[in-house]
Amino acid sequence: MIGPIIYQRRRRPPSEVARPPRFERRVKVPIGWLVERLAAPLSRWEHAALRTPEVAVPIAGLPGEFAGYRIALVTDLHHGPAVPRWWLERAAERASALAPDLIALGGDFVSHARSDLEGLEALLARFRAPDGVVAVLGNHDHWVGPELVAGVVRGAGIELLLNRHCLIRRGATALAVAGVDDLAHGAVRFGDALNGVPAATPVVLLSHNPDLVEYLPPGSRVDLMLSGHTHNGQIHWPLIGPLSVPSQFGGRYLHGLHRVGDTWLYVSAGVGSAAIPIRWGNPPELPVLRLDPA
Repeated sequence: MIGPIIYQRRRRPPSEVARPPRFERRVKVPIGWLVERLAAPLSRWEHAALRTPEVAVPIAGLPGEFAGYRIALVTDLHHGPAVPRWWLERAAERASALAPDLIALGGDFVSHARSDLEGLEALLARFRAPDGVVAVLGNHDHWVGPELVAGVVRGAGIELLLNRHCLIRRGATALAVAGVDDLAHGAVRFGDALNGVPAATPVVLLSHNPDLVEYLPPGSRVDLMLSGHTHNGQIHWPLIGPLSVPSQFGGRYLHGLHRVGDTWLYVSAGVGSAAIPIRWGNPPELPVLRLDPA
């Protein structure tokens, strides 16, 4: 599966040192900013249907206390001109209505401008779940300013998992939910993210970019990885396929559930859209991942 817009196909491993998006800020941000504002009047979100599939994921060694544990994955909000605020508010209401145990926000909270941060904190505060809300940053967040976006996310009461984890406990058992920084621009440190997690504890890893699944350290335990970033190709053309394939590995991890070694990977099509406010043949998505004993 390919698309008219194909991203680099050479392998680019994660770095433990941040890679500032200098080219993106000089080139992609101005172009995206202009396109987003010119295309905003074409928005037809009132006709969009937010898909909420529930996906069962078998986890080896899952404690009985976590059987049926449900995680809502909300990614690629792209708060800004291309995505109306009412649509994102509806997504927050829908996430709560699905009654997940945990909400995971997969990054790309903004698109191209610092003005996208206005009102974002109040919007994010609408996401609530019994075990809380966790998040990581995406590439667009780094384009706008990772420290600025991180401050807004934390201000909304959300736990930002940048190379760290939290333990969700049920009696004497636990589930580790870890997160790493963005593959393209952030400092990705697996050792820090998983440091101190007992070997017998199941691990859910949150990474904005699904390509990271190819670079998981050998021997590390990651039972389920949750990602977004691809928008499932944004627009699906008849005969041609998706508009874009933003991955080092072509369409391998464009969307859906995949088994990669000992790790399950789910890639969401995302809730919003960057620059182009159209998702033709590719509805927005807010999946719920249900953990089941293998």
